Amino acid sequence: MNENNIRGLREELAGLGFSQEIADRMHESIALGITAFTLREQVKGLKEPFEVDLYFRQSNKSEYYYFNKFEIAQTKGWSLEEGQQYFLLVPSAEGKLELKMQTHKVAEALDEFKKPLQNAKLGFGRSLDEAQLIVEKVDGKLSQIPTQFIATYRNPPLAQTMWVDRGRGFSVSQAVNLMEGRSVYRDDLMSQAGTPYKAWVKLDMDSERDRYQNYTLNTYNDPSYGFDLKSLLGSYPINGMENRTISDGIMEALRNGDRALASIEKNGKLEPVYLEATPRYLQLNLYSKEGKSLKREDYQKQLVAQVGKEKTKHQKQSVNRQMGI
Repeated sequence: MNENNIRGLREELAGLGFSQEIADRMHESIALGITAFTLREQVKGLKEPFEVDLYFRQSNKSEYYYFNKFEIAQTKGWSLEEGQQYFLLVPSAEGKLELKMQTHKVAEALDEFKKPLQNAKLGFGRSLDEAQLIVEKVDGKLSQIPTQFIATYRNPPLAQTMWVDRGRGFSVSQAVNLMEGRSVYRDDLMSQAGTPYKAWVKLDMDSERDRYQNYTLNTYNDPSYGFDLKSLLGSYPINGMENRTISDGIMEALRNGDRALASIEKNGKLEPVYLEATPRYLQLNLYSKEGKSLKREDYQKQLVAQVGKEKTKHQKQSVNRQMGI
């Protein structure tokens, strides 16, 4: 076991936002001499948690281990514990149920289960002998689906693969934000020609997935696309933006794909508002603390000031009419 290799992998995991627990479990697996292994971690999203599977593999030419990718999928209220898998049983040629598939990916298991089979069983557990039945088909009829599994059964969550190159790639928090439909800023991208560039990135969830069942990435190059985050933030009366710590914190959160909390002045009062970067439309989206969409024009400096002027003008006209002027 190479201690420098372990130290480097720990630094890569920490840099991408993974927990100390994952790093410790990685160390344990390498110490056991397992040449290829997958570790699972659950991370929070705005609404539903996500499951993240990290893939490690030893080189064929040395004792070094590499962490080249992780997969992320929304749990939709149903998830496996560490070490559990799905087991699919289908009829053999003799008609006896036998193991067809063993996987930790529910989408793969359900895709096979939903094929036109007369009889099939889908269970989960740490081993086939200990597997608990989730759902089955008998003579073509589907058994009752457990309530907590209904959403997963109807719309199985497909994982998105996030590639990692020596610790460089999307962090786990950025991956969550991308999966929730937000945009992330990267200043370390490289074109196929080897040219470095900066861009905002968003998963294209409006199009079909590719042949590997991944969403493709839409990129909005910086600065050529024209999305000026600093200028947009300046168009709102955000409290404390003259403070470098506050302004940098908001900018960093938005570039990470987070919804950034800010205090915006409206009608003489400070109101908590969540900001979200939408580079595609060269705008910021605004949300209340309950997640309700807010109108930009109700908060933008110029528009708010213009509304105030129009209101004062109408008030003066009303007073003049009352005085007979």
